Amino acid sequence: MQSRRPRPYAAGRVVVTGVAAALALVACGTTTAPQAGETSLATGPVRPVTSQPVEADGGLRCPESIDSAAVDKPVPVPQKPQGVDGTGRLLPDRDPTSLVVCGYPAADIMKPVSAPFRLAERTVANRAQRSALVEALTWSPRDTGAQRVCTLMAGNETAYLVGAAYGDAIVWVGALADANACSTSTNGDFRSGPGPAVALDQLFGSRTPPSGVAECNRASWGRLGDERSLAPEGTPTATVCREAADGTVKVAQLDAAKSAEVVAAVRALPTKPTGQTCQGPDKPSTGRFTLLLTYAVGPPVRLTIDPDCAPAVLGSNLESADASSLVELVEQWSPRIPGPDPDGSVSSTSP
Repeated sequence: MQSRRPRPYAAGRVVVTGVAAALALVACGTTTAPQAGETSLATGPVRPVTSQPVEADGGLRCPESIDSAAVDKPVPVPQKPQGVDGTGRLLPDRDPTSLVVCGYPAADIMKPVSAPFRLAERTVANRAQRSALVEALTWSPRDTGAQRVCTLMAGNETAYLVGAAYGDAIVWVGALADANACSTSTNGDFRSGPGPAVALDQLFGSRTPPSGVAECNRASWGRLGDERSLAPEGTPTATVCREAADGTVKVAQLDAAKSAEVVAAVRALPTKPTGQTCQGPDKPSTGRFTLLLTYAVGPPVRLTIDPDCAPAVLGSNLESADASSLVELVEQWSPRIPGPDPDGSVSSTSP
């Protein structure tokens, strides 16, 4: 990883690198149309690329400070997307020429911090970091504005700016890593939830990335398109996870044919925006399970299905009231098992 502390910027002309030269050409009117399909949900304008300062390493220069960073507002970006329609994704679905990450401490539980928040570190992402971050930002879902359940735990906060240069386009993304993962992220045109900030803090901050995560415990902050479908477009494989009475998890990984049937059943369900809660009996349901949809590229989708709860299906942004057809299908390959005992006893013979 190439990282360094900020230094005073030299006055005068910036160093002209291959990236800078390409940006200069675009600024003179030789813009290239965005690649087909890179922002399939986009419907906004494509702004001309203007000259923006770069460093000697070819990456975009970080602003020396930012004026605001708050959980209830996205970190403001230096420029809205240029050379590409940024209304469909945080980043285009292609590899940038260079990607820099700018970190700004915005809260410290040990000492007071106030705006303007000064640049603490600028990092040029290496290939592995760039690949992981581009995937996380490219597939981060649209924020619907729905209220999320957030704790009030105190902790340090870091505001991040991600500067992605593509030769014929520039996109900045702002995100705030807070202790409760309650913030939103933006490129100035597209707004997403806390997932990008969590990914940034795992790659470049203090948050510990998960390791050796079992299939059923894979975390997901949602997936692009999950505000329109419980199973966004693609051909995912399905995994059914059921918790047994002894606390173990029984996993059923479905093959391609069975996965296709399950995904079709999920997509056929009527949906509406979710409140992330359901109403049901106090006794745990033996029919409850988690359905994990894993895609070849991008994050998985997690659905909670409980036929004894209303609504029966909960996703990141959508819910469905009736899951009877889906439950009947899934139970062919993953039958119900005794769940945790509500009285606290544990069966040692449960599967």
